[in-house]
Amino acid sequence: MKNIFVRYICRMLIVCMGAFPFSTYAGMVGTNEVVAAAQAAGARDRVRDFVGRTEVRDQLQNLGISPAAAQARVSAMTDTEVANIAGRIDSLPAGGFSGWAAAAALIVIGLIWYYWVK
Repeated sequence: MKNIFVRYICRMLIVCMGAFPFSTYAGMVGTNEVVAAAQAAGARDRVRDFVGRTEVRDQLQNLGISPAAAQARVSAMTDTEVANIAGRIDSLPAGGFSGWAAAAALIVIGLIWYYWVK
């Protein structure tokens, strides 16, 4: 009985080795590919951290997007989309004070000064 079982297993292994090729491919990995993968992972982490901030999370909830859905959308983005958004995040003003706010403040101050002197 044991001998029949061993023969059957050996025959199955021979068939499997012939049917399923065990070929591998080893090639050189370029530095550009490794750097691009690391930058993509860093950009994706930066976008996830930005979406996870309390201010952004509250704003997204006001717009009707749950934090879990926002994180899922970030995970579904391509590397190009994530890099684009991460670049926009980096260019945002740190305190939320933009040039338009400065211009509006100067106009308001100018109008107050004009009517005060007049």
